Amino acid sequence: MAEPASTLEQHAVRTSLGYATDEGDKYYYEIAPPDSEGRDLGSGTARHDVSVFNAREWPEPLTLDVHGFELQSDALPPIDFLDAQCVRRIYYPAMEKIAKRCTGASRIHIFDHTVRHGDEGVRRKKGLKGPARGVHNDYTHWSARKRVRDLLPDEAEALLKRRFAIVQAWRPIGHRIESDPITIADARTVDDGDFIPAPRPAPGRVGEIWRVRYNPNHRFFYYPYLAPDEAVFFKVYDSATDGRARYTLHTAFELPDAGPEATPRHSVEMRLLAFF
Repeated sequence: MAEPASTLEQHAVRTSLGYATDEGDKYYYEIAPPDSEGRDLGSGTARHDVSVFNAREWPEPLTLDVHGFELQSDALPPIDFLDAQCVRRIYYPAMEKIAKRCTGASRIHIFDHTVRHGDEGVRRKKGLKGPARGVHNDYTHWSARKRVRDLLPDEAEALLKRRFAIVQAWRPIGHRIESDPITIADARTVDDGDFIPAPRPAPGRVGEIWRVRYNPNHRFFYYPYLAPDEAVFFKVYDSATDGRARYTLHTAFELPDAGPEATPRHSVEMRLLAFF
């Protein structure tokens, strides 16, 4: 028997998340320099109170193909995440193995990563980005295919005839997460009508993301005190239309009970193409 809703709410935290507002303006998201978080132009944001459920206490397994996200646990060798070459040399191969296991894909192509920090002083000193706020999904039907063409131009048309997915993997660095964790929505609670496409210019290319209208049906989860040997894999696009999860919503959020002694969040997110 499923747990009563009242019991599940006891394991949830209440917080507010930033959603897009439909003001009739053109939505536009601009990639900003490393010491800032990007900016939205021609669009508003409204905060809505939501419950964020404890994924560790949820009564059913949370999986990539059903819910759109999944927790993986693996010890890693020492990695200097502030050294991009070290990350590519050591972290990428380690994560490729985990990604194959998690997704079931026959081929993984890791194409970038971002290191974030919750302390503004550290960000400015190290040239890092802050926690990404605002409910969104990183790719649309158009931009997901464009990303394959941009990254693998010689193979793209053949690869796009088969199922592919774009997946992110989110991991703490150095210590457990005590502030500004990531929250991800159960893909089954997201409707296509919730999405608002937003151009996403970046140096050398133009992409597109989905900003999101508020929907009270969205059910968000997080993993309390996520540790450095844990990573959350979540889909930002899947070309399959057979009923499995295709994309998720996600954002950083403020823990209501995080006190001044909470360690600033330090995390790395990695993006990969999965081919089946």
